[in-house]
Amino acid sequence: MVIARKHLMTTGLAISLAFTHLTTAWSQATTPNYLPGPDYAGVAGSPAENARITALCGKNRNAADGYAPPPTFAGQTRAPLANSKQAFEVDVVAKVDRTWGLAVLPDGRALISIRAGGLRIIDQNGVASEPLAGSPAIQNARLSGMYDVSLDRDFAHNRTLYLGYVTRLSDTDPAAVGRIASAKLSLDGMALEDLKILREGPDILPRRIVQARDGTLLIPSAVIDSGGPNPQSLQSQLGKVLRINRDGSIPKDNPFVKDTTANPAIYALGFRDVHGAAIDPRTGALWVAENTPRGGDELNRIKAGGNYGFPVISYGRENGGTLINGGKTAQEGMEQPAYYWNPSIAPGSLMFYTGRALPGWRGNAFITGLSGEQLVRLEMKAGRVVAEEKLLMDRCVRMKSVAQGPDGFIYVTTDEPKAELLRLRPLKK
Repeated sequence: MVIARKHLMTTGLAISLAFTHLTTAWSQATTPNYLPGPDYAGVAGSPAENARITALCGKNRNAADGYAPPPTFAGQTRAPLANSKQAFEVDVVAKVDRTWGLAVLPDGRALISIRAGGLRIIDQNGVASEPLAGSPAIQNARLSGMYDVSLDRDFAHNRTLYLGYVTRLSDTDPAAVGRIASAKLSLDGMALEDLKILREGPDILPRRIVQARDGTLLIPSAVIDSGGPNPQSLQSQLGKVLRINRDGSIPKDNPFVKDTTANPAIYALGFRDVHGAAIDPRTGALWVAENTPRGGDELNRIKAGGNYGFPVISYGRENGGTLINGGKTAQEGMEQPAYYWNPSIAPGSLMFYTGRALPGWRGNAFITGLSGEQLVRLEMKAGRVVAEEKLLMDRCVRMKSVAQGPDGFIYVTTDEPKAELLRLRPLKK
């Protein structure tokens, strides 16, 4: 039996209860409540609650760093803080090597990609499989390795999944090449079969793979640091969102297919490092969560052919503190983020919750925070963020991926050498 730590949020006061023997590894309970305003004690992210978390974790993830450019429109940053409407508990399902991608299979098992290479399946009891046979070889380096794994929308019938990774060009050529591939999960769930490379290139850094309503695949391809001219170049696939068909061909309605000087796979441009991508189930629109070097992390709704500005405009700075392009935050012809964070949370992934198990969160967006060490819940209305909540901060760990299971529970992986797979479920009464 495992000792669990339990917290109760009541009328804005965080009351620590005694250690209690529970079957879960850790749990947090919250009373359904909505408390607007940033100064209410007990609201996650408020000054009072932030002081408690800072003392617990030994660092302040919400500390201002002295740079706060004004937003272009009201509500673009620092939305009112909301206390959770949903009572929930957190289970530690399993501990695994450092992960990147997370997909929950129709039978409730979790499929994860291991950053250093390979995929594993974790069953409902937390038992991890051996690495799946047939996983592609990867190059394990700072910008190389296994990235996302995502399921085809007809996975239950075709067992097809998609992989993004960086590997060596060949056994004799160590040059790095990014690849987007499809494969099928074997009937026994122990291997990948029929691996097919859909698209590859030295200028592809495939962080996520998302399937649109029309069946096409949308793939954010990152740059690191300032990115140089690549994010604004229509010849480079770095700093872009790419769009391809499921067989790797180029959709005929891609925005730049008629431009003979452009790469036809480009769907949108002007990004730095998008780690989160998801389709809004209400509208079918693609949303992405982007890391900028230091502050100014963005949430964007993607339009075909849209230019999202980096590094011409940004609400952040370079890692050393230098302003990006002199601190310019807007330019005609470039899209503004729907929302941004300053200080940085370093978004790790993005999900829209559609389940019924946690009804107080239905329709909300969830973003994991790496440097922010939190799971961010966003309430949205008409494409704008109207409230924000910071969850799981007292775990004091980096959060990587978030996914919804067929049970309606929310699954989260942490970003540690020995990562945890967490499960958020309704509080047992």
